[in-house]
Amino acid sequence: MSYTIGELAKEVGMTIHGLRFYEKEGLVMPKRKGKNRVYSEEDKMWIEFLLHMKETGMSIQDMKKYTTLRKQENPPIDELMAILLSHREKVQKQLEIYQKNLALLDKKIEVYQEEINDNKGEDLFDNFVAHYDNYQKAKEIE
Repeated sequence: MSYTIGELAKEVGMTIHGLRFYEKEGLVMPKRKGKNRVYSEEDKMWIEFLLHMKETGMSIQDMKKYTTLRKQENPPIDELMAILLSHREKVQKQLEIYQKNLALLDKKIEVYQEEINDNKGEDLFDNFVAHYDNYQKAKEIE
């Protein structure tokens, strides 16, 4: 199957401008029929991969390096793997930060829910600080 730039943009959830940017950066090179870009199913799958990498925070620089290596006649699998492993490590670290912040957010919600349920009338922030201190002490014991 082939796609025009507008069809592909809609299919992958990008703008036409975004696809042109990816082309300008050398991340994708669609075939041309006259002045019109013609994207293949392989182009579509590659762009979807790039979008997943973008969503996880991969830099354009790393995407360009990966793309350049991938285009070689005999792509250096070890270098491609190194880029992905390095990126995975960054994603894992960010995920750990999100998990810690999610736990804190859940604790804050729990404190508010307790306040609503108990109708104590105490200052919510003071109540949170008291619960947060207990939460921190419990985390230190783990």
